[in-house]
Amino acid sequence: MKLTIRILLVSLALAASPRGAAASDAMIYRVELADGSALLARTPPVAHGTRLVFSRHPDGALVSLKRTDVKRVATAPLPTATATSVVRSVKPGTLIMLGPTGEGAGAAITAAKGAGSNLPPGEAADGRALLNPSRDYRPEWDSRQVPGMNLALPASAGDYREGMTFAYPPGTAVQTAPGQPPTGVPSGEPPKSPR
Repeated sequence: MKLTIRILLVSLALAASPRGAAASDAMIYRVELADGSALLARTPPVAHGTRLVFSRHPDGALVSLKRTDVKRVATAPLPTATATSVVRSVKPGTLIMLGPTGEGAGAAITAAKGAGSNLPPGEAADGRALLNPSRDYRPEWDSRQVPGMNLALPASAGDYREGMTFAYPPGTAVQTAPGQPPTGVPSGEPPKSPR
């Protein structure tokens, strides 16, 4: 084990020398750990006491590992720019649809491909609401209640239908205070008790 660490330190010293600097521009370092996992490093790992310190690839975060946790360090060619440019093209705050995850996700993905997987949550293939095919899709309401995403998958065809098992979406009513019923513009005659 000590011989491996010494060889590792010698190879790191050679890689950090000015003569190896030109070669390190196009190379990254693969730090293989004792548990079988690996990390990529921008800079060659440098020994500091009982630890190895390096900058992680691609974000440059400073990482410190115990020498005993490192199995070996190998150089690898730098990945192509196309792989990193795809990651950088996504702007902060952009919505990324992951789709179904967890157990049973494979069946849900297969079903979604047949139904048009590029649709936003809660929208049917014809542009109508998923839970109420008699009205148009309203993203502020329909995207919040979607079977298979934030509701359990329905047991029968009548489950999760507005007016049957769900209330209709709110209209123009406004809730004036917490715990108060919504109030809005009255429409039609007030309800009367049956006699």
